[in-house]
Amino acid sequence: MFQKMRSRRFALVFALAVALVLGVYVRQSAAAAIYIVHGSSSAACERTGQTAQADYQDGIFGSELHGFWDQEPITISFSFPDGQTFSPEAAFLLDGVVNMPTNFTTDFHADVAGDLYFDYPITNKWPYGCYQMTAYGNHSGQTAIGFFVVAPRPAAKPGASPAQFAVWKNGTFEASAEHDALVNLHGTGFYPNEQIGVWITQPDGSVIGYPTQVSSDAGNFESTFQFTSVHQTGKYTFTAYGLTSKYQVFAPFELRGQQSVPSGWAKLRVAYPASGTTTQNGASIAVSGTLFQQYEPVGIWITLPDGSVRGLPTQLADGNGDFYAVLAIDERLPVGEYKLTASGVYSGRLVITDFSVNGGSFIGTSPDGPEDPNTPFVQGSNFGDGTLGEPTNINGAEGNAGPEITPPDTQNCGDPASLWTSNC
Repeated sequence: MFQKMRSRRFALVFALAVALVLGVYVRQSAAAAIYIVHGSSSAACERTGQTAQADYQDGIFGSELHGFWDQEPITISFSFPDGQTFSPEAAFLLDGVVNMPTNFTTDFHADVAGDLYFDYPITNKWPYGCYQMTAYGNHSGQTAIGFFVVAPRPAAKPGASPAQFAVWKNGTFEASAEHDALVNLHGTGFYPNEQIGVWITQPDGSVIGYPTQVSSDAGNFESTFQFTSVHQTGKYTFTAYGLTSKYQVFAPFELRGQQSVPSGWAKLRVAYPASGTTTQNGASIAVSGTLFQQYEPVGIWITLPDGSVRGLPTQLADGNGDFYAVLAIDERLPVGEYKLTASGVYSGRLVITDFSVNGGSFIGTSPDGPEDPNTPFVQGSNFGDGTLGEPTNINGAEGNAGPEITPPDTQNCGDPASLWTSNC
């Protein structure tokens, strides 16, 4: 009897063990889709703390997916280093400054074995850093994630040349300025009448294109560039490259944000969510302003984590000097800490409040759907109509494609007057 009970107990334990193993196997199988990213190099990924496949601007990466259902549609999205998320179609249309193309959903289809492979180009509008690639099976519900790094391309320093290049704030010899500054580009020592390619590398490594210049009979050129409030703050590198002489020189420049100083007794707070924190495509941010002048227009704007600014439709205070606005945040905006500023047009009262945006979900737009408005978008207010809408200061900020590499400045010509002195 004892032997039979022990045998039955063993059989029961064995059956339970088998069931657990099978349960684990089934559970793992249900989530077994994988995303393998291929690149020509490797680099450290700060999102994972591990080494990931890498490549360079103007290169390509490969996406290899397995474990999805037979011929199911797979939605792909790319999360950038700052948390902005784009569909493959949108990621190819970035301007490098505002980055607000509509996220039309990009679906690929697995083959009969549930496998998928595709190449994708990396433009110079992609900043340096670690990216998260996500694949979602529309029928199986499976999600696969891979990581990839866009790294600065290794390059030798350009050879010695008589060319020189400097970028200064208009009216000064200062290589720094605040938002909305006009800057002058001065180049000397190039080949006479040659075409000179110019491009601007931003603090995050992405590139802004610039019109090709033509040097004078003396080999010099001059041009201007308008920084606006939509540009990220930090250290820029301007590059000039002679298409005939092959002379390549660099000019550093630092852009700072304009400082807003609170004044007066008006108040501004995040009314919802109570924590002052939301997620991309999560709860809209509701802000409430009080103690402004009765019925005065109130200008509002948002400072993004990278120091760039998005102006929003002017609000109107009511008869009690109050206003509210509801802001929608989607996945095209970066994650991090934001500042919202409100300034009374008549009273001059200025107040600032903070809110945070965490990573959220990717919600694409159907390929046959309407274009998405730019965000942040004011979707509700106490007056409505003209006080609703998208950012008002982003038109004309788009950049064109340009080369991707900006080696360190090697001129070492400290005196501004030496720009026009041979072999400074």
